[in-house]
Amino acid sequence: MRGRKSPAISAVMPAYNSESFVAEAIESILGQTFGDFEFVIVDDGSTDRTADIIRDYARRDDRILPLFLEHGGSPSAANAAVGHARGAWIARMDADDVALPHRFQTQLARIRSAELDICGALAETIGLRQGVFWYPEQHEDIRRELLFRNGLAQSAVMMRACILKEHPYNTRAKLEDYEMWTRLASRYRMGNIQEALLRYRFHDQQAHMVYYRETRSDFQKYRFRYFYELYPHTPLHDYLPLARVSDKQPLTGLGELRRAGQWLVDLARSPDPLLRKKMALRWQETCERSIGLEDECEAIFQEYRKQIDVDGENDGC
Repeated sequence: MRGRKSPAISAVMPAYNSESFVAEAIESILGQTFGDFEFVIVDDGSTDRTADIIRDYARRDDRILPLFLEHGGSPSAANAAVGHARGAWIARMDADDVALPHRFQTQLARIRSAELDICGALAETIGLRQGVFWYPEQHEDIRRELLFRNGLAQSAVMMRACILKEHPYNTRAKLEDYEMWTRLASRYRMGNIQEALLRYRFHDQQAHMVYYRETRSDFQKYRFRYFYELYPHTPLHDYLPLARVSDKQPLTGLGELRRAGQWLVDLARSPDPLLRKKMALRWQETCERSIGLEDECEAIFQEYRKQIDVDGENDGC
């Protein structure tokens, strides 16, 4: 495989103790309708049968380049895979998820038509939770959503390989995808296809569950950095109301509640009705958490609800 011409896409997948899911993840990439790709799989020092499963697939399919490392964590494993990738585009994949067959074909077409540098998609959830993860379609809306959560699903992302080679994962971060998106959002054009191209698996061994405190701390740290990149001269007391909304905490006073409402009105200024509804729901939930402040809470809720939720679907605190 190394002697062939460079493929259009390099699929990159770290794997660690994923014996229950990794075969299904591998099959979902090998079964793509777009065939011009290589598949770089890194076993990150697994202690179960993950490495054996990867070796078996690599023997049977020469599109797979397997790497076997000592355990260093997912960011380090992903960086190692990117270092071996030859494609112009990198498709990220996680060893517990499932790519739909037309994922590569659909993303490459959208990247070319919309001139994107980074392209994600919606994700259908499987396992412990069923539903669909929605992500904003347009770049500016993704930038807004990053103040509250990840704006792209990492294992549904395709991006220019040169970006990942120039801006590798932060190996000190537990929430490495959020750290990366907030670092790249002002430099590159992002978009999300409004179709589920991935099945995202919820299970009790996911990193954000096992390392909940560390990932929560990372989110707050990198959100703070990102916020002040967007709004560099904002006083700290003006940032805190938005941070409390993002952290799903009650507000500490009516002044904070009003400022939170003003932030959400501003962030809801988008032609995307789904983004506006998301901001409206955040406002309603914030007011519900803050209902103990004073009787004026309901009046403040109604005042800003009318400006955020143009469809008026939320009834009250």
